[in-house]
Amino acid sequence: MRLFAFLPMKEETMRKASAIFLPIGARLSRFFPSVKTNLVQLEIKISPEEYLSMALFATIYAFLMVFVPLFALGVMTKGAVMASLKVAVTSGAILTFFVLIYSFFYLKIMLMRKIKLLEKDLLFALRYIYIKIKSGIPLYDAMVGVAYGNFGEVSKEFKKTVKEISAGIDNATALENMALRNPSLYFRRVIWQITNNMRAGASISDILRSITTSLTKEHKNMLRHYGAELNPIILMYMMFTVVIPSLGITVIVVMSSFSGLEVPKIVFYAIPFFVFILQLFFISIIREKRPLLVV
Repeated sequence: MRLFAFLPMKEETMRKASAIFLPIGARLSRFFPSVKTNLVQLEIKISPEEYLSMALFATIYAFLMVFVPLFALGVMTKGAVMASLKVAVTSGAILTFFVLIYSFFYLKIMLMRKIKLLEKDLLFALRYIYIKIKSGIPLYDAMVGVAYGNFGEVSKEFKKTVKEISAGIDNATALENMALRNPSLYFRRVIWQITNNMRAGASISDILRSITTSLTKEHKNMLRHYGAELNPIILMYMMFTVVIPSLGITVIVVMSSFSGLEVPKIVFYAIPFFVFILQLFFISIIREKRPLLVV
């Protein structure tokens, strides 16, 4: 996973260049304690101080990348120096704002994506383990099957746990480690229930049956909730991409015929363009809200 992909330099080079901001990054890390947890859960092997110092470096770099060319262009074209300075500073400040937003929300966005991918295959993996255990296969062998099976991000997590168990860590401790490094609330809850039953000596198959039944119900509730959320989104989509553009063109044509004013052609070219942008916007909203769950 590459951080600050918009910068034309390698991550190692950026880390060295941003080392000067480490003291500031250390102070900022006190105000943003979640950065450390997010980095661990995303398996990004840098400290919070390094990440925040790289964010500061990226912000300054983005500002200079816009400010210097615009100011130089304004001076070279014999424009007013102060006017060129204002345009360059304003443009650089706008880009800097977006880079700051990107830096502070990037980890959260990546975590949300990872959580969705984990929860997508979690139910299938648990059903697989339940069937194996009911067939008389030990828990470790069932976890090996998940680790090397086709369960996406869940397989990656179980593969790490299987390696820890192979290195001598007991099953319960290895599972607890997996829960601690996992960002998904559902995943952690499931693993903790399994480990608690393991330590209590209860039947693993019974708790897995209970967990899979509960998760199935929750997934169905999520799908129903998603269906309910679609209704106002579809209404807004119809209003902004169908009703308003078609009525707007009609009103413009009628008003221009009565008033005698000529409507610029650019207006009729601009309307389909904005409708297209709105359609992409609504599609992105629907895709983000769609739960990656299959019951």
